[in-house]
Amino acid sequence: MTDRISSAAASPDEPAAVAPESTSFAPTPRRIIRRRVTLSTFDALHVRPFRWFLVSSVIGTLGYQMQAVALGWLVYVLTGSAVNLGLVTSAQAICEMAASPFGGVIADRIERRNYIMAVRSLTVITAAALAVLLIIHRITYPELVVGAAVFGIAFGLNGPARQALMAQLVGNDLLVNAVSLNSGGMNLVRIVGPAAAGFLIGVIGVPGIYVLLVVCYVIVIAALIPVPPQPFSPPARTRNPLNDLGEGISYSYRHPAVFGLLMLGTLPLFFAMPYVALLPVFAVGIWHSGATGFGILSAAPGIGGFVGALVVASLGRFQSKGRLMLAAVVGYGAFLSAFALSPNLPVASVFLALVGLSGVAYSATVSGLVQLIIPNEMRGRVMSFYQMSFGISGLSALPASAIAAAAGAPITIAGCGVLVIIAAVAIFRLRPVLASL
Repeated sequence: MTDRISSAAASPDEPAAVAPESTSFAPTPRRIIRRRVTLSTFDALHVRPFRWFLVSSVIGTLGYQMQAVALGWLVYVLTGSAVNLGLVTSAQAICEMAASPFGGVIADRIERRNYIMAVRSLTVITAAALAVLLIIHRITYPELVVGAAVFGIAFGLNGPARQALMAQLVGNDLLVNAVSLNSGGMNLVRIVGPAAAGFLIGVIGVPGIYVLLVVCYVIVIAALIPVPPQPFSPPARTRNPLNDLGEGISYSYRHPAVFGLLMLGTLPLFFAMPYVALLPVFAVGIWHSGATGFGILSAAPGIGGFVGALVVASLGRFQSKGRLMLAAVVGYGAFLSAFALSPNLPVASVFLALVGLSGVAYSATVSGLVQLIIPNEMRGRVMSFYQMSFGISGLSALPASAIAAAAGAPITIAGCGVLVIIAAVAIFRLRPVLASL
């Protein structure tokens, strides 16, 4: 692609595509929003392309959640092995982490909307192939592993471009608001998706779930059609992709605020995420509440996360975002420890909702600030490193589970909460620039 991509004349509420400056982010022009009040939770929804982007994002997350439930159920039914379940989950996570940096490189080389639609076609084809194998009763465990790996590659290639495209659609003024609304939508689906998948497995079976996945992923692509192709300046010369990747790594490391934000987006999550893997232990072994208790504990962080996303979205142009991040991440660790030491399920559910609220408040702010700082031509690569933090955080589940087996889940997760606080304070001490953001 050698010519700059431009869109047709935009409607009053739709951004027109214009070429960005060569070294700084120039958002697509959009209708000026007149503010009557300071707190405007849904400002970014005034931008029509972002509304379609949000629909695509929420439906994609719904598909992801349903796929995770269906895949776990299917693997366990076919093999009866928790080890096999862990292997197929790890295959997807590892492939997603490996593909993400290269997805960032590609996202900085070509127009992002069309690229996302092309990558998403891979998920449609994969879901359709698995659905056919299920319908004709020819599915086997190795095919599920391959399918999970392909999904992981697709999600890794897709994620950085989606993050970068969202920034182009709304511009700097609405970026944190848009990131928060996007997080809120995903957390709402996080509550509904697994429950819906569990119910539908009993109604239409796993083959029916995979047919629904095909429909979801087609909608993901269709929802992006109204989004105009975004401005893109092709590289002046052909460059080695590995050199591009190295350039992204160098920029992320040498920029004090960006490196600090990436660390803040990774280390606290690394220490906190084992609680997700150990929720069944708390539900069954600690509070003896069975599947019902597990469902309540699983939904609580999603509910809190949805509220936290709306809170951050409502802050608008709140200036002290650095102090907000510190308060939120310290609360994240403190509420996690309080959850682990709770005397009963109701109290634990409240603290777990607060874990979700503070976790989303800090992570949405981190994501928004990273995007505000980095130039557009570097956005895909830097956001690929941010996305990798979610895969890295999953690596802590295994050692934490081993510690829990020896010392007990409450002590383990309470200690994880303390480590979250220590990591956050250390990062702010090593990168004092974060406090001034």
